[in-house]
Amino acid sequence: MRYIIYGAGGIGSIMGGHLARTGHDVVLIGRTGHVNAINHHGLRLITPTETFVLRVPAVTGPDKVVFTPDDIVCLCMKGQDTEPALKDLKKRIKDVPIICFQNGVRNEEIVSRYFPRVYGAMVRVGAVYLTDGEVVCRRDPPGWYIIGRYPTGTDALLEAVAGELRSAGYLIKTTDDVMPYKWGKLVSNLSNAIDAITGAGWGAESDIDEAVCQEAGSALAKAGVRWISQAQVIEDWPETKNVRAQFHTVAQSSTWQSLARRKGSVEVEFLNGEIVRLAKSVGLEAPLNEKLVLITQEMASHHEPPGKYTPEQLNNLLGIG
Repeated sequence: MRYIIYGAGGIGSIMGGHLARTGHDVVLIGRTGHVNAINHHGLRLITPTETFVLRVPAVTGPDKVVFTPDDIVCLCMKGQDTEPALKDLKKRIKDVPIICFQNGVRNEEIVSRYFPRVYGAMVRVGAVYLTDGEVVCRRDPPGWYIIGRYPTGTDALLEAVAGELRSAGYLIKTTDDVMPYKWGKLVSNLSNAIDAITGAGWGAESDIDEAVCQEAGSALAKAGVRWISQAQVIEDWPETKNVRAQFHTVAQSSTWQSLARRKGSVEVEFLNGEIVRLAKSVGLEAPLNEKLVLITQEMASHHEPPGKYTPEQLNNLLGIG
């Protein structure tokens, strides 16, 4: 199999790097600056135990890939970039297996409008991408994935991919019901916006985080959405308990990193925004999550770095306490 990593940022470049260094066939599709740096100097993959410089083929779009029947597309871009990317991909190939290595719960639904073979993945990888040509993987092993067909099921291809990702160092579990895991990860990702707005670091805004998650829990319960928390995943999967971050970098969540790169967009609409949409669909409101969406999107549109407000200021803006 050849892995087409479409959206080679932090998660994608780490996955592509680990697959490439363990002998798997990989092509990266990423933004121009990152691709140029990789093609000129190699992909610099920094792990807690070693730094690799890997010669991995990298291109700026699917129009520069000659697809084969053995290809698998691993979507790793942020949710706001999924649909435009699929439109470009569909121009090049009509059918290819696609695995959504993405946060949020809407990417799989979007992909299914364009391609028939869709898989979902719950992602836990400590990735940092701030400098073109370089990614930092905070963990060794690099992280863990729970993968399954969308909307439900497993198959031989999925098991084969699971085996190859294990050979690249990841902890992998397959499931015939992947979306409850992705909903659980979404709940944990609601704090990304808080981290990006305040820049105070994980755990520093626990009161805000608790209130935002309670709001989400009410919407999920009324909508009848089954979700499996990250704490439950770790409890049920003992191997993950010992996989801790060994690099403690200045960079925090992926939303923090998006603001730090000042690219003009963030994924918050596919995280906190998902809770806002779900709440409205069952006659509820989610004002805390809605306000986080507005603040973070405004920061992104003005190319503002993370940390615009202190936790106390954000408390006041949200009307908490």
